[in-house]
Amino acid sequence: MTAAGRRALVTGASSGIGATTARLLAAEGYSVALLARRARKLAEVRDSLAEVSGPEHLALVADVRRRDEVGAGLAEIEAAFGGLDLLVNCAGLGYRARVCEVEPEPLREVFETNVEGLLLLCRDSLGLLRRGERPVVVNISSIVGRRGIPGQVVYSASKAAVTSIGEGLRVEWASEGIAVCTLAPTLTATEFFDALHNPCGLPAPNLSGADDPLTVARGVLGLDRRPAPERSLARKWHLLGVLASFAPRLADRILVRRLGSPWRVPSR
Repeated sequence: MTAAGRRALVTGASSGIGATTARLLAAEGYSVALLARRARKLAEVRDSLAEVSGPEHLALVADVRRRDEVGAGLAEIEAAFGGLDLLVNCAGLGYRARVCEVEPEPLREVFETNVEGLLLLCRDSLGLLRRGERPVVVNISSIVGRRGIPGQVVYSASKAAVTSIGEGLRVEWASEGIAVCTLAPTLTATEFFDALHNPCGLPAPNLSGADDPLTVARGVLGLDRRPAPERSLARKWHLLGVLASFAPRLADRILVRRLGSPWRVPSR
């Protein structure tokens, strides 16, 4: 598949995986619409994109939780691009807390962004995707979407929902000719961990062995070129998720051994 003339929308594009994905797609010749909440950061990313011969790149200031803002952004895409060939749902929030520490407001914010915002953006983009050439949707989930982990139950649950959305949506949209893919990154070195909710100061993960966001961006590009239902960027974690389905106690032991203190293996 050639990238010439392909049109992409990337959410969460003002930083991290979203920004890196937008830069890679632009370098490959895509026309890219960037959508995120932070106007200044978004403009900086847009200005850093490689030029294309087709329509210029778009910077769309919008919160995926706000239907009016998203609708205005999609109207701009329709006017400039006419349709979409690739939708990349990167926008997401984290929550690092034990369940006993969870508060309703940040809980809602995570699910409204990671789940509701993603699902409704897919719905609202359908008309544009129908006008695309071999259209593809890539939803960014996480390795914890297949195996929840302590201290991040809220985030894990939201990413499990993203994985489930992909499973159902790819069948629903098969008749539309739209490929729906789920990409599950492992720990990635971005500013994501600087902005997540962490009310009781749980230790941050060690990012020394984390993936570069370019690894995830290349995964997105690969799925657009050759769509696959689901792809994990961490084979061991993927296998742990599979193991959890038929041997959950063994999976618990392996997980706790990997995470270490303060977590303990359940005894009953």
